[in-house]
Amino acid sequence: MDPSQSLQQIQVSPSLEGILRVGAVFVNSLSIGHESRTIRQSIDAIGDELRRSIGGRQPSELEPVTRSRRLYKLVGIDPTKDRPSSEKLLRRVLRSRPFPAINDFVDAMNLVSLRLQFPLGFYDWDQIAPPVLLRIGRPDEAYQGINGGEVRLQGKIVLVDGEGPFGNPTHDSQRTCISRRSVRAIVIAFAPSDTPRAALEEVIREIGSAAQTYCGGRVAASGILPP
Repeated sequence: MDPSQSLQQIQVSPSLEGILRVGAVFVNSLSIGHESRTIRQSIDAIGDELRRSIGGRQPSELEPVTRSRRLYKLVGIDPTKDRPSSEKLLRRVLRSRPFPAINDFVDAMNLVSLRLQFPLGFYDWDQIAPPVLLRIGRPDEAYQGINGGEVRLQGKIVLVDGEGPFGNPTHDSQRTCISRRSVRAIVIAFAPSDTPRAALEEVIREIGSAAQTYCGGRVAASGILPP
């Protein structure tokens, strides 16, 4: 296992006490391909299942969706204007719109996020200057998003390293995005503090399993913060 990847590298600011709980998974030995047919088939199958099971209900009626929305509301963010990434994926699937295809690791994590409805952030650990702090974004803080646009961070939950902010539950940054060259990664599952431990343990297991199945990754460390 990689000793530089440990839960001691991740801290949650006291400002988020009673608001945020995260599942963190460190993965190494990744071998990331361009696009896996197996992942696409799994995404299509889960999409079919979700459209059948949800039927005519709105996403806002689903408990996993309300869980993520509750986290946003706790920090004063309107989740209907700045949606959790997991809800964005769900809405895309329910409308039968094309699912994003980036690379095997990103697609596999999006599959986990879609199925369990946790917003996930996944970052190239070798582009991060640890330790990492989760806190509320400050006025005038921003970063370049993966699509090139500026992501404003004031009032939002953000991850910050020695070089500045690099991720939140809606948008990832260009600086730390996962590419086919990535070998080590950190995956964060965001949830409100009252989320049952069992639910976070499930998403941690699924993250590790998907990383291994689709990219040959090995879990170096994982856990729930705050403990």
